[in-house]
Amino acid sequence: MRVLRKTLIIAGVLAALSAGAQAASYKFATNIANSGTSADLLNDFAKRVEERTEGRISFKFFWNSVLGSQEDYLQQIQSGVVDAGLVNSATLENLIPAFSVINLPYMFRTADEYGKVMNAPEVRETLFKTAAEHRFAPLGFLSTGFRSIYVAKPVATAADLAGLKIRTMPSETYIEMLKRFGAVPTPLGRSELFAGLQQRVVDGAEGGLAGLLDGKLGEVAKWALVTNQTRLTDFAVTSLKFRERIGAADLKVLEEEFARVSATSLAVADAHQMAAAQQAVERLGVTLVTVDTTPLMKAVEPMYQKARENERMRPLLETIFAIEGRAL
Repeated sequence: MRVLRKTLIIAGVLAALSAGAQAASYKFATNIANSGTSADLLNDFAKRVEERTEGRISFKFFWNSVLGSQEDYLQQIQSGVVDAGLVNSATLENLIPAFSVINLPYMFRTADEYGKVMNAPEVRETLFKTAAEHRFAPLGFLSTGFRSIYVAKPVATAADLAGLKIRTMPSETYIEMLKRFGAVPTPLGRSELFAGLQQRVVDGAEGGLAGLLDGKLGEVAKWALVTNQTRLTDFAVTSLKFRERIGAADLKVLEEEFARVSATSLAVADAHQMAAAQQAVERLGVTLVTVDTTPLMKAVEPMYQKARENERMRPLLETIFAIEGRAL
């Protein structure tokens, strides 16, 4: 009996050691702060994954570009040094041209239209199918809502953008868009934007209006044009090594949980953008200007023709227009 009891104790200890050996903390890099809707969704995702995998998978988040810019930590994901990260469609278009299509201005005219397109299997397949060639794998997406333009000097119409230095990401699509709006696109790191506005390195920026409050940009940018020109999409991507390490069963858990927070992001993103913008008006004295976007839409039409002539972009462009019921 004593031998049996001893055997059971040893077996229990070995089982505990085995379970402990399987538990792991994985690196998740992002350039956003640990605040706001996207951060809340990521934290919720990580919590549920850890619960459902019984601690086998936990994520340690590196917020606020601690591991460098998106380009920096994407390279680390590709090499397997970092396990996962949040990378937007503007960064990904530099690797995979198809992502340029979802970055095109006024590609999505409503939030419902965006959700319908992004959840279409044929769209996801086109966006994701070549990712493995670049040594990473998308897990899912987060909607961050429509983007507009805010500036540190008075503006009343879209025409007032002429000649203004507007901060943008290093994306060919966004740079060309701002040029066609009449502005002077000025690539600048996200972390440098507040100081850039203060010191008039830039006159304004394009981005989600929630940044006026969440990023305190409304302290220096007192006017905002509600232009709703694009919906930058954040994608959670993982290294191929990470996927191999966790196995198929736990990967399925990750995919299910990210699909859940993705659906939540579609439901809350635009409401958060407008609620935060309104608070920026009330608390920071920002002036919101709703403008006629017809001239802006007309100005970017050549970008659609250019995409149609690119064989790596045309299939997705045609697919999206078919889903939206638009003529190309």
